[in-house]
Amino acid sequence: MNKLLFVLLFLILIYPVAGYCENTLPTENADVEIVQTEVLPYNFESTYSVPVKLGIIEPISTKDTLTEGQVIKFKVLQDTYCKRKTILKKDQIITGKIETVITSGMNGFPAEIILGDFEIPNIENSKLLDNYTKKGQNRCFWVYPLKWSLTLIPFVGSLTNLIMGGHAKIKTTDVITIYYFPDWK
Repeated sequence: MNKLLFVLLFLILIYPVAGYCENTLPTENADVEIVQTEVLPYNFESTYSVPVKLGIIEPISTKDTLTEGQVIKFKVLQDTYCKRKTILKKDQIITGKIETVITSGMNGFPAEIILGDFEIPNIENSKLLDNYTKKGQNRCFWVYPLKWSLTLIPFVGSLTNLIMGGHAKIKTTDVITIYYFPDWK
């Protein structure tokens, strides 16, 4: 008896949806308009890429005063070749910019630094995938369980709001890899 009621209820609920779907199907005599799509300015068919390994010259941290758009100097860590030609020499200096600085937040949210807009001689920026992101220590994984366990005691769980996330640091030993796609147009 319960199964029969369930089936009837299901059919009553599904009937309006089935009728709507049936009426939205195109008929044979319907005119179909073909929309011409715009061609993208880049040719993303080629997946051939050249990794460019960089190291920062001076360490940076979100503890310091960083501004978006600040120019940072990098050095190339190893010779970089593209189709048997040297495009970058080891220890060559290139520049990049700090795109975004996110400070650490309450409840353990980490700080974050996003680098990009690298200027490499003889390489167009449109042929680079050049974003590098570095995050600080994420403390949310232990702050939230602590917060919920302390909510049994009134107002004590709110004290975990004061726990800040870790600072983002980029050291001189960190390897920053960006990718050059020579076949992109």
